[in-house]
Amino acid sequence: MDPPELGHEPLEQLLVTWQVEEALRRIGDAHRQALVETYLRGRTYADVGAELGVPEGTVKSRVYYGLRALRNALEEMGYDG
Repeated sequence: MDPPELGHEPLEQLLVTWQVEEALRRIGDAHRQALVETYLRGRTYADVGAELGVPEGTVKSRVYYGLRALRNALEEMGYDG
């Protein structure tokens, strides 16, 4: 009797999660904070801006440039997803 085949999806998801976490460590603090608060915690730009004491537009800018930096970091790490 052969053992059941294990799907690769959980392993692939784990690897992607690790790569994103590592890429987040490689970008600037302000960009990382904006991405974590808006994308991962689901907060609005206005809420994050109020907490940080910066205009909503500044948070939007940090998210935009943070995503670009994150993409660059992932590419440098060899991620091709």
